[in-house]
Amino acid sequence: MSILPALSRRALLASTSSTATGLVSKSLILPALSASRVPLPSPSQIRHTSTATTSTPTSTTSPSQPPPPSQSLSQPPPQPTQDLATLARLHKSLLYQPPFYTTIHIHKLPYLVTLGDRITLPSLLYPPKSPLLNNPLNKPLQPGDIIRLTHASTLGSREYTIKGTPYIDERLFSCKAIVVEITSEPMRVKEKTKRRQRRVKKVKSKHKYTVLRICELQVHDLPEGLAAEVAASDATATAAAAEV
Repeated sequence: MSILPALSRRALLASTSSTATGLVSKSLILPALSASRVPLPSPSQIRHTSTATTSTPTSTTSPSQPPPPSQSLSQPPPQPTQDLATLARLHKSLLYQPPFYTTIHIHKLPYLVTLGDRITLPSLLYPPKSPLLNNPLNKPLQPGDIIRLTHASTLGSREYTIKGTPYIDERLFSCKAIVVEITSEPMRVKEKTKRRQRRVKKVKSKHKYTVLRICELQVHDLPEGLAAEVAASDATATAAAAEV
């Protein structure tokens, strides 16, 4: 049943009664008329579609959104090369600031040492195979032998440090060590057993160690070949700056 006929009939009866008495207030009629109204949708709920005119888009992005990044890809910066000029300039400062320290690598193991330090190697140390050395039986180094250590990753003083990639040029320094002694640890006995067997196997071990002492650590002047490389690099840098 529809609501509109009932509301109109109620309004008609109220109007007739008001003409008869003339004392009925209009406030009784207004709620009835207001209840018959249908609520309209809010402007935000109205979806307007126009087919008469078409608008041409001015831009694909709104002003509030940031512009898209440019498609041009910047080239990565070139890798820095070894600055020989800086090495030549600061090498004298390192040269006249003893005492020095260095990180020596023996069998790929690093040892941070200075003059007078001792190194205990966990094995015997054998000299390099060279026709200049008379070692037919391939014996290890004996106490009193002096060796030169050439693989160093760092070389520095109190304020300056040279780092190698991975090692420093052996012409820049001289590090020598003397074999102090060849010692061994106390005898160790380890018992090995297996399940469901009445046998105990005893394994004995007594490892030997080589003790070295750093007897010389010096920093040399720049060699002639490296000085020529520094001069060539300076000339190349000057030519490049003139072209720019």
